Amino acid sequence: MFKISKFSELTNISPRMLRHYDKLDLLKPSIIDEENGYRYYTADQINLANRILSLKNIGIPLKKIPFLLENEVAQNSYLSKQRTILETELAEKRLQLAYLDLLTEKRAASANDAVNLPIETKFMHKKPVLSYRQTVTSYYQENELWEKLFSAIPKEDFAELGPSIAVFHNKENEPIDIEVMIGLSEKAAARYPNVTSFEPNLVASIVTNGAYSTMPTIHDDMATWLTLNEYVLADPIFNIYHSSPATEEREELFITEVCYPIKKVIHYSK
Repeated sequence: MFKISKFSELTNISPRMLRHYDKLDLLKPSIIDEENGYRYYTADQINLANRILSLKNIGIPLKKIPFLLENEVAQNSYLSKQRTILETELAEKRLQLAYLDLLTEKRAASANDAVNLPIETKFMHKKPVLSYRQTVTSYYQENELWEKLFSAIPKEDFAELGPSIAVFHNKENEPIDIEVMIGLSEKAAARYPNVTSFEPNLVASIVTNGAYSTMPTIHDDMATWLTLNEYVLADPIFNIYHSSPATEEREELFITEVCYPIKKVIHYSK
């Protein structure tokens, strides 16, 4: 028989935790002296303590351990699930470290160029839109496209318009191909014969404010994010203008949501 202090020394479980295990019916003393309250443990309980610690050390909640100790089949299944959980957490931590390295590297070069986080993923559902698409020679001509689109919309419908969206269909080294869109309410959409649908599905997005001169940095960060998270571009990049030169005069009040439609990289087994 071992007093709690000696048993604690042998098992590396503190007396406080041994008392806690007793309350959980996880590891109860073999004997409790009724006169002085001393707790005594037996030698064969050392192996039980080791099994408890083994499960605890891989992240199994204490309340689950009594059931698992009594059910070997359930324990095998639970251990498999726990492996999946730990592998997922490890992958997330590695990704966080990659972001940390990226942020540290950028701040070392210039604090102003630090990575623009957070980049979030979300699903965007289908919405009716009016659109106008044209190839232009400069991105500064996007404003002309907006003017043409709005000229086809009666002013009385302006109150029912949704977000302003610009889709950039061109790839690198191709002519600039921009499609501007205005979201419509279902009620307003019924009045237009040339309504189309915009359905980007899964996107990675980042909301930024201020001048558009920051866009190259944002796109660099997005490209890095795609690589780290094993995504590829599924459809053309687009911007949602929550406020823009059309509604605000000061650049610092511009709010732009940069969106990348994405899909997971497919790894083919050899």
